[in-house]
Amino acid sequence: MKLQQSSIFQLTVHFEDVDFNGVVHHPNYLKYLERARSFSIKACGYSVEKMLASGFSLVVSKIQANYLRPALIEQNLFVISRVVFVGKTIVKLYQSITSQLPTNQELEMVGEEIFSLSGTIFWAQLEIVCIDLKSAKPKSIPCDLKQAIKTSNKDLFLNTIPISNTETLTPSLQIV
Repeated sequence: MKLQQSSIFQLTVHFEDVDFNGVVHHPNYLKYLERARSFSIKACGYSVEKMLASGFSLVVSKIQANYLRPALIEQNLFVISRVVFVGKTIVKLYQSITSQLPTNQELEMVGEEIFSLSGTIFWAQLEIVCIDLKSAKPKSIPCDLKQAIKTSNKDLFLNTIPISNTETLTPSLQIV
């Protein structure tokens, strides 16, 4: 199933994120991606506690990361996440970190290739697998979570909210 929903997570680079040159230390890009995914899943109604109590977790099984240019201290960044496939046990998504907030039109134009957005400094292709905590083997994604990810009217990826100094986002985009 191909999906075209996006979520946007905004963050600011802090002193703790950078090296002595004021440049974001490379593992922190992956932390930013994780923070954006965690926030989106929580917005869907699944906290880490709920997943653990339900006996499953979502873990990264594959990642292809591409560093394009450095992020700097006190820079505002946007993590754009786009789910491109939901299967029985896996979710495939693309995530891009940009220095500019993309418009809905830009997101529609690039389709799945969010790494081609203007201002992209980092992007990754990821595969997330649902695992059973007892057996540590893949298991089916719970139906309610899977439906929330697939359904375009859920709060996980869709919302209309005003953003200061920019356009009001339409129901194909959520900024958190």
